[in-house]
Amino acid sequence: MEDLVWDLIIGNLYSIVLTTLFVCVYFYFRYKIRLAEKRKLKSLKGRDLSDAVETDSPVDDQEYILRQKGIHGIEDRFSFIQKALPVLLAFIWAILIFIPYLGKIPSVYVSIITAVFSVIAGLSLRPFLENLFSGIVISFFKSIKIGDTVMIDDHYGIIEEIGLTYSIVKRWDWNRVVYPNSKLLQKEIQNFTMNDQYLWTHIKFFVSPESDIAKVENIAKKVATEANYFNRSEEPSFWVMDMQKDAIQCWLAAWADNPSDAWELRNILRTDLIKALQKEGIKFHKMNFNQIL
Repeated sequence: MEDLVWDLIIGNLYSIVLTTLFVCVYFYFRYKIRLAEKRKLKSLKGRDLSDAVETDSPVDDQEYILRQKGIHGIEDRFSFIQKALPVLLAFIWAILIFIPYLGKIPSVYVSIITAVFSVIAGLSLRPFLENLFSGIVISFFKSIKIGDTVMIDDHYGIIEEIGLTYSIVKRWDWNRVVYPNSKLLQKEIQNFTMNDQYLWTHIKFFVSPESDIAKVENIAKKVATEANYFNRSEEPSFWVMDMQKDAIQCWLAAWADNPSDAWELRNILRTDLIKALQKEGIKFHKMNFNQIL
């Protein structure tokens, strides 16, 4: 009888402590979720949103549309997280509450229940749960945000939408690429606007080994200095990157205010540099003005 009383006391104390702990955990995470939502919304409303390549599109006020879509996406994601939090905590709480009583349940029933849950979670819900969890992770981390200019799998564009299970990259040519969030977390993402908009962009080109390299440098720097979209915070830079038997590889670098301006600046540098070098009779090994982001 005495043992039964002690078991009841210990069981009740365990339940009270566990319930109190979970209530505290709920309010803590609820506060963190709301704080993260406010921070995301404030960041989105205050930042300059522009396409990866500026264009006079048939759609009016793209920045407003992108901002509103991003605001609704953030509100929807965090609303779901807030609603799912008590359900998840209640499920974990129920499991922990019943742990002391598992020994009284026949092992065959425990095995059957475990097998059923494993099949359901492993086969039916695994892809959905992976993408959902990845979407929640992306919601709280700063690796990518709505409006970021990125390069993913050779797709250059902006993050147009971040959902709970998938995200959308709007390419520079306005095509959309849809990534499941679980796959997106595994990708190597080149984010051009993670901390700021500025980009030290560059092009590479080849000239003949007989070329006067000092003259080539002067021409290249002059072209960059006179180019539109050039940010004059620092003078352009010129480097000889490689010396081959039939070519000299050169790089020309200059600052731009944002990735969109950098795109335009690279085009101007290539075009004007070709004209200037041809005018001076400087021969190219080959026309290889490749875009390097």
